[in-house]
Amino acid sequence: MPQRTTEWFENINFSYHEKQFKETYRSTVHFCNWLEKSEVINRECKLTIFDFASGQGANIYYMSKRYPNCNFIGIEINPKLVLIGNTFFEKNNIKNCQLIEADMLNIDGIKYPKADVIISFQTLSWMPEYEKPLQKMIDLQPTWIALTSLFYEGPISCKIQVQDYDDHLSPSIQSYYNILSIPLIEDYFSKNKYHKFNYLAFDIDIDIPKNSNGSRGTYTKKLDTGKRIQISGPLLMPWYFILASKQ
Repeated sequence: MPQRTTEWFENINFSYHEKQFKETYRSTVHFCNWLEKSEVINRECKLTIFDFASGQGANIYYMSKRYPNCNFIGIEINPKLVLIGNTFFEKNNIKNCQLIEADMLNIDGIKYPKADVIISFQTLSWMPEYEKPLQKMIDLQPTWIALTSLFYEGPISCKIQVQDYDDHLSPSIQSYYNILSIPLIEDYFSKNKYHKFNYLAFDIDIDIPKNSNGSRGTYTKKLDTGKRIQISGPLLMPWYFILASKQ
C-alpha cells in the first residue's frame, strides 16, 4: 500500500507541537530515563542523534537541554514545521538542535553526519507498514535505534485505519493507528544484525482528561490496580519503548 502524505501536510495541529515546547510529554521523560538505564545515553556523552519524523523538534529540544554535549538532527517532511522549529532554536540560541526538511523514507543522497543513535517518537504505528521506515534507519548504521509506538507482546499485529468526521459528518482526517507485534519487530532487527533487543511498556503516571467532543486525543482511565490505561477516541493505546543495538 503506498504511503499517503496528505495528513502530514494538511490539518496539521500546530498547537499539539507547540505545547510540547512548554510542557514535555511524560512519555518523552520516561523514554529518556529508560535510555539512560539502558546505557545508551547520559548527561556527559557526546553523540549525534537523529530524530525521524521530528515535527517542530520539541522532543529534541527537551533532550538537548538534558544532554547538552550531544548533537540533535530532526528529520521532518513538513516544511512549515521545520521553519517554525528552526526559528525557535535560533531565537532561543539552541546550538545543538537543527531540523532538516526531508522525507525519512527517501533520504538517499542527502549528506548527514554519522548517526550514533536514531530515535523516533510516535511514528512507526502511523505508517502503512513497518519494514521501509525501519530499513531506512538501519541503512544509516547507527549503534542504537530506539522508538516509541504502539506494540503488542505476542505474535499478532493489527492494521488499523482511523477515519475522522467533521461537524457535518463528512470524512476529514484519515490515518493509521497500527499495533505492531514485538516479536515481529525483534526478528526484523535481528535479521539486519541488530541482535540486542529490549522493550518496556510505558505506564503513564498522570491523569489526562477526555475530550468533550469525543474526537481523537489521548486520555487516561485508572484501573482498580492503580495502573492507568491510555485511550484515543475508540482505541486502546498500548504504548511501548523499544531498543535495538549491535552491541
